[in-house]
Amino acid sequence: MTARVLIVDDEPDIRELLGITLGRMPLETTYAVDLNSARAALSSKTFSLCLTDMKLPDGNGIELVEHIQADFNQIPVAIITAHGSTETAIKALKAGAFDFVSKPVDLQKLRELVKSALCLSDATSPEASLLEDIRGKASSTITGTSPKSPS
Repeated sequence: MTARVLIVDDEPDIRELLGITLGRMPLETTYAVDLNSARAALSSKTFSLCLTDMKLPDGNGIELVEHIQADFNQIPVAIITAHGSTETAIKALKAGAFDFVSKPVDLQKLRELVKSALCLSDATSPEASLLEDIRGKASSTITGTSPKSPS
């Protein structure tokens, strides 16, 4: 099965560049121009990855990250933006983004990011199993014992 990537950007040239780049990997791409069309696409198809611009006509990429984390948390999301700052990157990562990339996009780095993200979203990959184990254990209570330290 070919992995499907949702590309969310209101700039046609960026959508086309990302689509061509990912199509050569080869990945199937679906495009959305704003939050509403991205939400509709997420409801109608299954995705392995989402790449979203930060600034969208009807909101921002962090809102989409939060939506995906709430309803489709198996989908890694990377935010791609020309309006990046350390503060914005931290907000995106805290919201659950997989990565934060500044424009102009280095296509080789984008390919590497996509490969890493797809390993995480592939339920059969060892990395995904490890991630699920970590997620499951993180919500468990951890107790332990250690020897007394000399006083």
